[in-house]
Amino acid sequence: METTVVKGLKVLEALARSPGSRTLTDLAAECGMSKSNVHRLLRTLEECGYVARDADARTYKATLRLWELGVRVYSRLDLRAYAARHLRELAEVTEETTHLSVFDGEGVLYLDKADGIHAVRTYVNVGDRAPAYCSSTGKAMLAYLPEETIRRVSGNLKRFTENTVRTPAELRADLELIRQRGYSETCGEYRAGVLGFSTAIRSPSGEVIGAIGVAGPEERMRQRDIDATIRAVLTAGRRIEADLGFGVVEPTAVAATAAPRKTAARARKAATVE
Repeated sequence: METTVVKGLKVLEALARSPGSRTLTDLAAECGMSKSNVHRLLRTLEECGYVARDADARTYKATLRLWELGVRVYSRLDLRAYAARHLRELAEVTEETTHLSVFDGEGVLYLDKADGIHAVRTYVNVGDRAPAYCSSTGKAMLAYLPEETIRRVSGNLKRFTENTVRTPAELRADLELIRQRGYSETCGEYRAGVLGFSTAIRSPSGEVIGAIGVAGPEERMRQRDIDATIRAVLTAGRRIEADLGFGVVEPTAVAATAAPRKTAARARKAATVE
């Protein structure tokens, strides 16, 4: 491994993570290198357009060159290709139909799916759409979208079943619960008798890329280990993020993500009481 390249990337990453400009002394201390070594690296990075130097303040900061490259790479990402294997594996583990979705407009667009082994299952076609506020993958994504988006979606709530969320306050209670435990749970909110669990796929900055989930007949799914199903969904989501280059999956971290289960109905009731 070329150590000079590694050291240069270490300095660049330190600058990229910084909220503002950094001094040479600060960078050397953080990176564990001598000031002369860091200074040489900074000069090279500056010449290549990745670092800007303030001669008067004697500080350095990362330029938008990194962002420019990141945007180019991001535009080439094919979420379906990265998620396909994990979608199939999740279907095999849970024996139910799994879905890959993205948020589009005010709802969900299904990009891909893998059918379960049962003849009786949920039927969703690639290219179908569903409301974000009452679908499993939709709520998983909506929980992490900007406030403006949540407000827009909550202003147009149509009731599909007895379990469909009825008010913006109820929806916000559901979304808060999703943020607390890291996954969504919907039970007959869009289609009666269907139970679904999903988790959002996000970048390190928190941007929502999509969501992966599993859904099936409630009666059959509750006969299985629900906690194991949830762990499988969370693991699939984190593995997709890892394949996208967003980090490494740690089994203990996945287990810790899933907070104790509390139904959406209980969360809504608490919100109403408050």
